[in-house]
Amino acid sequence: MAEWQRDTTWRQGRLLTPEAVQALGLLHPTHPAETLVIVASHDCDIAQSIASEPRVELLVGRRLNTLDLDGNFTHAKAARTLHIGFAGDAPVLAEFVATAKYSIGKELLGDFQPAEFSRLSPAGQATFQRWLAARYHRSAFPDEFERRLVRETKLAERIAKAVKPHGELITAVLFDVDEGVDLVRNGPHDVYLLDITLLHATEPDFAQAEAAANTAKRVIQSDFERKLFDAQTGQWQSIELRYLDVMSEEALTYRQFTLLKRWRLDHLSLGAEPQQPLLAE
Repeated sequence: MAEWQRDTTWRQGRLLTPEAVQALGLLHPTHPAETLVIVASHDCDIAQSIASEPRVELLVGRRLNTLDLDGNFTHAKAARTLHIGFAGDAPVLAEFVATAKYSIGKELLGDFQPAEFSRLSPAGQATFQRWLAARYHRSAFPDEFERRLVRETKLAERIAKAVKPHGELITAVLFDVDEGVDLVRNGPHDVYLLDITLLHATEPDFAQAEAAANTAKRVIQSDFERKLFDAQTGQWQSIELRYLDVMSEEALTYRQFTLLKRWRLDHLSLGAEPQQPLLAE
């Protein structure tokens, strides 16, 4: 077996060759012929000696057809599943699931070189890292708020449905609930105040992405008003949608980014009784 060197060519986000996949027995359980295996370990951990960091984490995924691409799984909008594209001589769409993670000894990987036919772009690499981090660093919202949004009104499903057709163009759904104050509301007349920002891409077509975000905005706004706004009394019930803004990635300030929380489109409630205090993302 090859000796592990600090200057190894393995890096986070590199794919294994089909030969390495076969030799290591890392086949996708339901789509073995479409298997793609990617390195998940951080570059610094990969570079460490076997004595210090003896293992490398890998994710076993699969190739996707264009028709299988789900907009709600792009741009790390869902913490459990990622749909992402690789460029190169053999461009490919891929699906990775966070639970399909494996750890192997570095000495096993040292016999192989990374695949050269497909690579993540710099933007894709950033998305992959953000998705890996999201598994352990997700926004938490008040359980009662999530109960109203997810189970009582089904508006979480409506948001996901509105965003899905524009998944490559809308890069994030950001929430501000009660201006960041952790409150538990009681009864439908004690409403949560919700501000939503739809973040859209700037490249390759700014105007197309902005138009897509505005289309989703109109659908989401209409769904909230139909479900929760009483036109006769002018009052909201359960959740008041104060505003729904469309913004480009370049326009979002760092301060806004730190104050807003990502709504993951596969978000589940904390489900704790009593509700636990929340940590900001």
